[in-house]
Amino acid sequence: MTSFDLRLQGSCLAFCLALFGCDGGGHAGPTPPRPSEGSGRHINEIQAVAHASGTAAATYGIDRPHPLSEVEQAILSAIEAGHRGQRGSDLTHDPALSAMVHDLAIASPSRFDMPPTLLDALLAWHGVPDPQPAVVVVELQGSDHGCDHAAKPDCREALDALVDEVLNTVSASPTPGRWRVGVGVSAVNGGAKTRMMVAIVERAIELQPIPITVQSGGRIELRGKLLGKRVKPRIERVDPKGHWARVAGVVGSDGSIQAVVSCDAGDGAYQIEVLADGALGPEVVANFRVFCGVQPPGEISYGYERIGPKVTDADVVRGNFDLLNAEREARGLSILAWDDRAATVAKGHSDDMAANGFVGHTSPTTGDAPSRFKRAGIVGSVVRENVARGYGPKGIHESLMNSPGHRANLLADDITHVGIGVVFGEPESSAADAPRPVFLTQNFYAKLGADTPARPSTALRDRVDERRKGEGKPGVTWVGAMNKIAQRRADGAAGIGPGITDDDLQAQVFELGLKSLQQHQVTAGSFADLLSLDLWLQLGAAAKVGVGVAQAGTGQGLVMVLLVGS
Repeated sequence: MTSFDLRLQGSCLAFCLALFGCDGGGHAGPTPPRPSEGSGRHINEIQAVAHASGTAAATYGIDRPHPLSEVEQAILSAIEAGHRGQRGSDLTHDPALSAMVHDLAIASPSRFDMPPTLLDALLAWHGVPDPQPAVVVVELQGSDHGCDHAAKPDCREALDALVDEVLNTVSASPTPGRWRVGVGVSAVNGGAKTRMMVAIVERAIELQPIPITVQSGGRIELRGKLLGKRVKPRIERVDPKGHWARVAGVVGSDGSIQAVVSCDAGDGAYQIEVLADGALGPEVVANFRVFCGVQPPGEISYGYERIGPKVTDADVVRGNFDLLNAEREARGLSILAWDDRAATVAKGHSDDMAANGFVGHTSPTTGDAPSRFKRAGIVGSVVRENVARGYGPKGIHESLMNSPGHRANLLADDITHVGIGVVFGEPESSAADAPRPVFLTQNFYAKLGADTPARPSTALRDRVDERRKGEGKPGVTWVGAMNKIAQRRADGAAGIGPGITDDDLQAQVFELGLKSLQQHQVTAGSFADLLSLDLWLQLGAAAKVGVGVAQAGTGQGLVMVLLVGS
């Protein structure tokens, strides 16, 4: 009897963004590890190079021939036969996915290592526009049994286990879907092993054909329609210089979307992502690269992690936290402060995902990220969340950075704090070296008023004048006496001063010789919110203006009072 090992490889990502202010009760539970508690030891990164086979695909959305070997066809036929008994979902062979997974079977460092960088490059080379698939892997010792090319009797037990795992993965989906399947089998390590792989991915959007390469300065037209019960499609991209942008599109009530993506940031690879809201919140429905003025690389350099048995959740937290802030610092963004309470919320959600076998934002027991923050008593003007399942801090980080939506959360300029929660799942096979999957949640938020300068009223006046100058408008006529009146009014509204009554305010203002007065009182979660108000550009050159800004305390919102007289 031929011995074999089986495992399911999956790199799953989800993210969300919420803007809110909330309050609530406390949160009980163990304190998660801080970044300072992890050493990063026992996590080693290895560099490698792989080569894609054949010629690069020219178009996403057009199947091109890829012949299957006898054993690959036998696996596919068994999957299709087994799936016929499952109601509600559809399963289709995807030749491009088979070509990709055949290369992956050869190039993967081991059955436990599916580096995201390698996967993304192979998906682009073979023209697969879907997010990274789940990959089921079976390995047999040796190749003299011939199972690398034919369905021999000695292969039967391994093939049955492979097919059963694929069917279990499809049937475990909470809703019926349109599944694409690819099969790849090859002898590896000089014939020392036979590796069998099946890649499965739920197609969540039907895209019209899209060119993979375009000329310098060219553009692509993206047209598609969501599948299943997904709604609210939107498109994001990261250009070759690493800049993120939301792409304008025409969205239909039937889940259709049309957009033009231009190569307007120079030559190179543009990562394009289509997002939608599904059963578990926001999800990636397509994620692919378009190469402008360059060709897809057939030689792929990548790294992968080896995590030793002594690695702790604190080590993974430390590695992920350091990578996150290194990305921000390299781009001139402020580094994020660690927040224990946000980390506790994140750890609780990672626990939930690991225990209940899902990767998403909306939990049947805890709801969405804003609900979890509210119960924890955390007040923020902005809350963002990334969740992922992977096998090491850098691999997860690269997967997040390769996804425009997740990348936008990592590099957002409207957040100040982060908490990261990590939970290890059970080993994925009985093999001695089987890895433990990592369930990771990143919770980002902005503390109310965290960006408030030491003298907010003075700073606001200076910044408003700078903004108006940049728009070609004259500076504001600030009146010192009006500034003092507005500050007293703001202090009273924030509860940190005696304030001033309406009658006294009007009397004091009109003593300055003004004939009319407009008063604006604004509450905001951040100083940047105050500066971004449109009313600063609407002030007339003849207006006499006073402003006061107050903050009740650390972690509280801001109150601004603006007086405009003539």
